[in-house]
Amino acid sequence: MCRSDGISFNAVRSHNRVTSLKFTSPYTDILRLQTIDSLEVTILIDNTIDILLPSTAHVNRPPLTWDWSGRPQLRAEHGYSLLFTIRKKGTSRTILYDAGLAPDTLIHNLAVLGIQLTELDAIVLSHGHADHHGGLLGIIHSLGKKNLPLVLHPDAWKNRKIKFPSGQEIHMPPPDRQALEKNDVQIIDSRAPSFLLSDQALVTGQVDRVTEYENGFPYQYEEKDDDNWELDPWIWDDQGVVFHINGKGLVVASSCSHSGVVNVLRNAQRITGIDKVHAFIGGMHLTGGIFEEIIPHTIKDLTTIQPDIIIPGHCTGWKATHLISHEMPHAYTQGSVGTRIQLA
Repeated sequence: MCRSDGISFNAVRSHNRVTSLKFTSPYTDILRLQTIDSLEVTILIDNTIDILLPSTAHVNRPPLTWDWSGRPQLRAEHGYSLLFTIRKKGTSRTILYDAGLAPDTLIHNLAVLGIQLTELDAIVLSHGHADHHGGLLGIIHSLGKKNLPLVLHPDAWKNRKIKFPSGQEIHMPPPDRQALEKNDVQIIDSRAPSFLLSDQALVTGQVDRVTEYENGFPYQYEEKDDDNWELDPWIWDDQGVVFHINGKGLVVASSCSHSGVVNVLRNAQRITGIDKVHAFIGGMHLTGGIFEEIIPHTIKDLTTIQPDIIIPGHCTGWKATHLISHEMPHAYTQGSVGTRIQLA
């Protein structure tokens, strides 16, 4: 499908095959992701903020000011949101990836950073958990833009909950589809990989699950009918965004990596036919007792993939982040709300 304003969206047709609760896509052709000249990634929402982090050659932190205590402050929360600015041949396009948890955090942080999304080209939702779409309606209301593409997996509409061994439950409601449609959002739900912006950005769709140790979230349930809940550990809607920087390799962003970060990276390599991963940015869901036991396996495989830059965020957890910084010191960069990463 090609839109009149120059935004292109092409879904790759496939029929999903699920075998033994694993997913392997039957789609084997290579997707020809176009190269871009550079990519700027701004961390709009993350779990942490540290205003004293130094800038580096490719990382810019928000500047300090004399009157900092009297200014509106950036907010951190248990959520995630990235803004991609894609540049090629003098043109610039933007994609918003996720929208955090609280209804107003994204709008607030954009205002503090002085970022206006008047030229936003598309929104991609990583999956249907509330800490990734909570600010979606707020930002769409503020933009007032008609026919803005929103790309998501069909399972993102499921009503879900997390039930912990302690008995504590937390609700994971889906996005409000009716409200989105009333705001003239162009909803594009697809399990297959898809292109945006003249094939300059690739939404992965459903990620192949090929490792033995990355097995989803065993505490998740979905509502089948009135208060009838069924175990639903796989979170098939987990999807990332991939770019190909000319001469550098792939940049892979994954908001939570419920698929498993190694599966996420290997899937990006497979569907693009490009082995070199220049950067990974996002959450790895290695926090909490049930995930900590797979941290060594994950880091071993990450060191084999060898991304030049790795910026863990959101649900990666302190233990995994600490070990990544120790085992991959030249690649590791600490994330923080308001950070801009320049990749070229």
